[in-house]
Amino acid sequence: MAKKVLIIDDSATQLSSLKIFFKREGFDVATAHNGVEGYIKVYKETPDLILSDVLMPHLGGYQLCRLLKSNKETKDIPFIMLTVLDKNLDKFWGTQSGADVFLRKDFDMKLIVNTSKEIMEKMPVSDIIKQELLSYEIDENDIMSEVNKILDEELMKTTITNKFRELTDYTKDDYALAKDIYDILSAISDYDAACIYFNSPDSTAKKRLILHEQNVSLSDDLILKLWQKIFHASVNKNDFTPEKITNEGDLAPLNSLDDFESYKEIDFYYNDILTGKLCLYSRENLKWNKMKFIHTIQSELDLFLKVKYLYTKTRYLSITDELTSLYTRRHLKSVLSQEFARAKRYRTTITVAMVDIDDFKKINDVYGHLAGDYILKEVSKAFITTLRKTDFVYRYGGEEICILMPETTLEKAFIPLERLRAAIDGAHYIFEGKKIHVTVSIGAAMFNQDLNSGEELIERADSRLYEAKKTGKNKVVIKNNE
Repeated sequence: MAKKVLIIDDSATQLSSLKIFFKREGFDVATAHNGVEGYIKVYKETPDLILSDVLMPHLGGYQLCRLLKSNKETKDIPFIMLTVLDKNLDKFWGTQSGADVFLRKDFDMKLIVNTSKEIMEKMPVSDIIKQELLSYEIDENDIMSEVNKILDEELMKTTITNKFRELTDYTKDDYALAKDIYDILSAISDYDAACIYFNSPDSTAKKRLILHEQNVSLSDDLILKLWQKIFHASVNKNDFTPEKITNEGDLAPLNSLDDFESYKEIDFYYNDILTGKLCLYSRENLKWNKMKFIHTIQSELDLFLKVKYLYTKTRYLSITDELTSLYTRRHLKSVLSQEFARAKRYRTTITVAMVDIDDFKKINDVYGHLAGDYILKEVSKAFITTLRKTDFVYRYGGEEICILMPETTLEKAFIPLERLRAAIDGAHYIFEGKKIHVTVSIGAAMFNQDLNSGEELIERADSRLYEAKKTGKNKVVIKNNE
């Protein structure tokens, strides 16, 4: 049975020429003089291939192609765009409309036919699709309705895309950023609750899961269970601080996570690295993948989270010591200045601790500088794993490390500092088969209103470190005779 080609062109001469040539090549040929007529004949003639001009009255080739490629029953019919236009922009719009091939009309007619044969072999239209097309009744009003529907959807997609691409302030606090994202999501999708997580290249940073209570309210216990479910991890209340963005008005209390009939969890990755998570929950049984614009939302968030992660990573590397993965002294200067000003203004507390590896020069002399680097890295890991998530650790210089402990008194600081000292003293450090015993001396000082700068606070902590060294090493000194 001969393959059928539908040729659409408002030029009678061009239409006749193409029809004659394709008939000579053994094709069954149907014709239409404009896009509207062509659209109707797709359903009546069930072609194996469509060749269409671009510039036509009522419904142009770009619009016709986009319309056909947007409909599930016609999207698999191969479409060749024929035109005298040859600018890059014309080819771009031809591709964007969904055309499978873009050819100039002044090409050799044999080339057009051979290309048509190739694409029909590559994209055969099944008898099932043809039978389905014949079951539809199509008139001009349906066409314009479909065109308006596509235009409306394209406008919505463009609006959503623009909204997401306005989220370019990656330096914003994650909470404020989550609120901006929820403002977009809640306007275009139906959910009762949602949560978002932004991953950080800083492995020491505390995980933050920011919840949006749109129609329901969740207790802290339920949020904890949600956290455990999402991260497949055991989290207790001490590791967890509920963060909510809650809509105004009356919200229905949720009794159990089982009250959610459906949910969608989306993981975003860049080069196998998790950049973030988005979770949407509903008390109704929603078909999330069929929800309008969900793929647009997913695509835009994927791009945004990738750029945010790379931005954060670049910033993190600029303030992180390469050997120890601790923050740099330059970063300490910036953060301490801010914390000092805040403590001065609001009369809060800060404790700064200075830590020094005992007899580090001896380690270098006896075991070599590679062993010294190994000890620095391993001891730094102990700081990260032993101290609290709220403490900030900086490589101050050489083997000296500074700990910034906001909202912490000397008495409260002593417990984690002593735990750190004991952990290092009790650790087994082995380099090239040789066991190296390591201890640290620690001195700490607390902010008071008499101090004039963060540097003075460091000097005071340093003097207590000196006292720890002078009086036997491997100890924590938080008070002296000052």
